[in-house]
Amino acid sequence: MAESETKSPEKPKRGMSVPMVIALVGGVALLQVVLFVLLFRLFVAPSSAGPEKASEAEAAHAAPTEPPSGVIVPVEDLVVNPRGSSSRYVLIALGLEVADAKQGERLRQELMIPARDRKKTVVTSYSIEELQASGARDSLRAQIRQELAQVLPGVQLRNVYFSKFVIQ
Repeated sequence: MAESETKSPEKPKRGMSVPMVIALVGGVALLQVVLFVLLFRLFVAPSSAGPEKASEAEAAHAAPTEPPSGVIVPVEDLVVNPRGSSSRYVLIALGLEVADAKQGERLRQELMIPARDRKKTVVTSYSIEELQASGARDSLRAQIRQELAQVLPGVQLRNVYFSKFVIQ
């Protein structure tokens, strides 16, 4: 006789399958990352802009929106240590837009040293944290423009452009 095998009926599995658990854990992790980024942008990022924000009038002049219509005079690279830092440095090169070629030549020949000195004074007044904050370049551009207007008599300074801005 043939032996009859008695098979017990299979019990239904309890719980979830491995792919389902992986998908669930991955979805929860992704949700946490998205929530963290949103909360960071809402609460931390706006406050890290620093107390020195450009006013609305400076902001209008800070970022040039139209193409240059004058002459752009390049200012050599300047490497300085920011306020409170002896091991880090900032490299900045500017382009100064003036009204015409005559003013540009005068700036190159007579006024470049005072312009470089004033640029150095402004940049060293910022700390590394202030330079890395969002909107720092716009406030720095506005402050450089304001300071240079004082040391460039007879030169109509239209805009200040950053050709290099490196923090190391």
